[in-house]
Amino acid sequence: MPLSIKRRELLLGSAALLALGRAARASNHRSSPSVDNDIATNITDFYMFRSPRNANKLVVVMNTHPFSVSAEANTYHYETNIVYRFNFTTDPAANPTAHIDFVFTPFASGKQSFTAFFPGVPAFTGDTTQGEEIDPNDKPNPPVITQGPAGSDIRVFAGPRDDPFFFDVVAFQRLIGGTGTTTFSGLDSFAGFNVMSIVAEFPVAMVTGGATAFGAWAATYTGGNSSAFPARRQREVNLMQHDRQGNPLVNAALIPASLKDAFNMGEPINDARDFEPAILKTLSGFGTSTANMQTLISVIIPDTLKLDLTKPDGFPNGRRLPDRVQDIILQIALNDPSFTDHTPGNDRPFLNHFPFLAPPHQATG
Repeated sequence: MPLSIKRRELLLGSAALLALGRAARASNHRSSPSVDNDIATNITDFYMFRSPRNANKLVVVMNTHPFSVSAEANTYHYETNIVYRFNFTTDPAANPTAHIDFVFTPFASGKQSFTAFFPGVPAFTGDTTQGEEIDPNDKPNPPVITQGPAGSDIRVFAGPRDDPFFFDVVAFQRLIGGTGTTTFSGLDSFAGFNVMSIVAEFPVAMVTGGATAFGAWAATYTGGNSSAFPARRQREVNLMQHDRQGNPLVNAALIPASLKDAFNMGEPINDARDFEPAILKTLSGFGTSTANMQTLISVIIPDTLKLDLTKPDGFPNGRRLPDRVQDIILQIALNDPSFTDHTPGNDRPFLNHFPFLAPPHQATG
């Protein structure tokens, strides 16, 4: 369904705010200059939902390495000096109150392993799943699932999966740039690409302390050499943040280019002070109503993905893999409850069991 001329004019009016000399981005894939050429620190998406098999267990997903191609599947690995962290907060001000960390060994002899740090249990190690070379039967390596310490009820996966994000980004960029059609054709710009995923399932009380409402976000830091990191588990000055994501599309679609790096390196506790004015200016360019601005701000400031355990899961209450987040956010921003980009969903069906993401695309020959 074509977008109306009125909405097109509103979007064109915001193009300068969004682009500022760069192509606007509608996902967190390559979301700022500082991570464009550092795929191992680039968080493409963050998901959080309760396990479909046990509502007392939480599942979190951090995806990195955007636009990984299947023909090079065996070349994508985690970097050894990076801390991959899931932050959680039960504090209304968004100070982190718990976190889960992953660090990785060098890739050697066809293998790479990780050390995982969860609250209240001993650190444990596991192997990553490796990308498979060209396979005439289109079969990637089966996922390696690591169990946490005895009695912890933790499961972990790290390795390649199909990119679960789906959106007609090309149509969105043409629309706000004023260079093409106003019609969203439903072409998934992320179909056929893989990502590297860290997936963890664990008792939700491990990070909430019994609270029923909390927030979370994913972040990557350099300065976390795996040989020294166990002695430095807390946030320290020698850990330099490179990327973060709570809600989808915030940095990609609402933060102007001049602030994208600063946003990636910022903390949710400072979002209202540092970035809310710029977001409101962008929304004003969209023509977003005052009521809808307030709705969006309540969701994305601070930029933590929020989950109320007394309510059903589904964005903006957490984020499940099939949630149509692009439609939900743009419906509010464009004052159009009927907006859809027409993508049919992910290009591969999600699993109904751990690690939930679809298997990676596999090159054949």
